[in-house]
Amino acid sequence: MKNEFLKTLKNYDLYSSGILLAVSGGKDSMTMLDLFNYYKNDFKLNIIVCHFNHSLRDDADRDESFVKTQCEKYGLKFYSKKENVRLFSSDNKMSIEEGARTLRYKFFDEIKSVEKLDYIATAHNKNDLAETVIMRILRGTGINGLIGIQSERGDLIRPILNFSRYDIEQYIEENQIPFVEDDTNFEELYLRNKIRLNLMPILENDYNPRILDALSRLSNIANDYNSISREYIFSKEGLLWEFNKEQIVVYIKKLKKQSKSFRNIMYREFFEFISKDPDGINYKIIEEIDNLIFTKTGKYIEIKDVIFKIEYDKLLIYDKNNFKNSKIDFYFENLDFSLYSTKFFDIIIEQSNIEEFNNLKQKKDMLFINKKYLKLLKIRNRKNGDFLEFNFGKKKLKDLFIDEKINLEMRDNIPIFEINSDIIWVANMRRSNRYLVDSNEDIIKIKVLSKEILWRD
Repeated sequence: MKNEFLKTLKNYDLYSSGILLAVSGGKDSMTMLDLFNYYKNDFKLNIIVCHFNHSLRDDADRDESFVKTQCEKYGLKFYSKKENVRLFSSDNKMSIEEGARTLRYKFFDEIKSVEKLDYIATAHNKNDLAETVIMRILRGTGINGLIGIQSERGDLIRPILNFSRYDIEQYIEENQIPFVEDDTNFEELYLRNKIRLNLMPILENDYNPRILDALSRLSNIANDYNSISREYIFSKEGLLWEFNKEQIVVYIKKLKKQSKSFRNIMYREFFEFISKDPDGINYKIIEEIDNLIFTKTGKYIEIKDVIFKIEYDKLLIYDKNNFKNSKIDFYFENLDFSLYSTKFFDIIIEQSNIEEFNNLKQKKDMLFINKKYLKLLKIRNRKNGDFLEFNFGKKKLKDLFIDEKINLEMRDNIPIFEINSDIIWVANMRRSNRYLVDSNEDIIKIKVLSKEILWRD
């Protein structure tokens, strides 16, 4: 097994890498820990261990203490964190499994960042892969879901994925590796456990003694197919769709010219790209999304915080959490000529002059005022009932945003400039007739720059 693991290290090209090992204390992770420690010096690896305490079992604290003790024996740096997964999952309307994974990987990412490491290694094995594939088949997954568990994805690696549970148990016994047992692995409360304890033995004994290899091959084939389809879809960037940091924008007129099969694959790919969940979108939902492109603006579908929404001639796909209101509320009185940044915009304050003002005063993307008004100038988010005042009357901000085709999600994030409660400028859109430049001296120029977010359709 050590020789096979050596090949894995070479395939990953881990020489001189910093690696965070996620260790629960069970057989799989203790085997991974021992193997990495064995080759640590040969590959000049910086190994750090972390343990996440889910607070779900009576033995959770025991497991944490055990892993800490083993790291002391190995001479490895150790991090641990304890969270109330049950409470977090309830508060965020997640399953226990989903909540645990969210908190666990957040912790892993934090340690990786603090320690400036290259990879996070988890101890999934070949049995885990097979069980995941079967579980997704039973739930009606698409081809992406058949991949199961990838051996490498970004900074996440699974170095013992090619080893079966039997291989690991043999290694544990031969090398006398200590471990702790998780009794919940033998409880038939979760679908994965039922598959492990009941279905897999039947498939292996009665149908195919090499079922693990068969499902592993299926996973590899699905991964190959997924890679090709993803490359093709992403080759259409700029022609059919574009990505602007927070969202994917698909041009509906061009999308309708594509085959239905292509559209269905594209919806699934984009959902997984944003949600990182290969199993969260089924065929029925894909049909609903495809029907959406034939409806009117404003219609949308939400799947696990991912929004598919029609905005005029575009289909927007984004994580709704990215567009939560970025609170803006401050006066300029304490600001020098500099840059102020919000989540979506940079606000630049500069000294100007009468020549520049006369040349650029008609431009919508900048505000000119006299310096005497700067201490009175406030920037904020919109409020209900907001309006702009012109020589010919008033206009509600709501109507202005509709005219300018501003995405509904972005309207609460547009900077609004006011003096003495009078709105004088809606950034990059309209200027009111109040507090205009009335002196040739001490003129200030303010610009609001978008951070590459598509906020106007």
